[in-house]
Amino acid sequence: MRLYINQLAAQLKQQLLPVYLLVGDEPLQLQEASDAIRQTAAMQGFTERESYLADNSFQWHELHNSAGNMSLFASQRLIDLHLPTGKPGAKGSAAIVSFIENMPSDVMLLIRCDEWNMANDKTKWVKTIVDRGAFLRVYQPKAAELPQWIRQRCQQIGLQVDQDAVNLLSLRLEGNLLAAAQELEKLKMRFAEQTITGRDIMGLVADSARFDVFRLTDSLLEKQPVRAIRILRSLQKNDVSPVVIHWALERETRMLCELAFIRSQKRQVGPADYRRLGVWQNRQAVIQSVLNDKPLSHWEGCLQQLSDIDRVIKGRQSGDAWLNLEQWLIAF
Repeated sequence: MRLYINQLAAQLKQQLLPVYLLVGDEPLQLQEASDAIRQTAAMQGFTERESYLADNSFQWHELHNSAGNMSLFASQRLIDLHLPTGKPGAKGSAAIVSFIENMPSDVMLLIRCDEWNMANDKTKWVKTIVDRGAFLRVYQPKAAELPQWIRQRCQQIGLQVDQDAVNLLSLRLEGNLLAAAQELEKLKMRFAEQTITGRDIMGLVADSARFDVFRLTDSLLEKQPVRAIRILRSLQKNDVSPVVIHWALERETRMLCELAFIRSQKRQVGPADYRRLGVWQNRQAVIQSVLNDKPLSHWEGCLQQLSDIDRVIKGRQSGDAWLNLEQWLIAF
């Protein structure tokens, strides 16, 4: 089965499955999901835990050996396999499938992956886990989802906050759930049963928001220029190379140029066009809205401006690359 993070607790109460696969690059939710599974397993007799790190030196036969080993301290064991890259390779994939298909009833398997891509979903070892256990992928909450996450977190720890506090916390902690959880715990210790206001947050919670280039491009497509500039300045502050930012902006602009060209030929942009350009279905409505706003000439102009910024970044043309990027965001 496939699970969302908010479904895990109910699933664990209903039934402990023999194998769980947890993936995602958001460390707090990944850690808390792992802890919840381990705690439930321990309560049901899986009190012994064996941990393995599947790096380049890992020998996959160790996984099979662990299943056959006799337990020294308990009748049931949890095998905890950390696969950072999410790519076990041909040998690893075969080993995982074989392990699951022949797994003893007194052994359960937990696999954690820090990196993931959609191609992994189609592999045999992942499909085997989905068939016999649970696959859970954690996501960083989007900006619009973060206030709800903060409200729920506050309820869990008994912290009372007003709406202004929630809004300010969301602004200052976006993209950094680990820092958000820590800040909420600090506020709980400081204010106890008092209701926290936005004024209280102003001087106590630093701006710890973290962003990536994908949030930058999402803000552009969602027509949020002020947010886009804030993200750009945060990326600059965190020493993200302007080359990476330029790459992301150019990729999106080229995609818009191609789709706008199709429309200029009096043709309808269809699912095949989106697939060819690697546009996921959940982004198509946003992109369609952007295309409705501007003609092909606008996107071609944006692409030309990016070419000029590229020369500035490479030192072939004078100028301030970061200032040029901000101006480009506004022009977009």
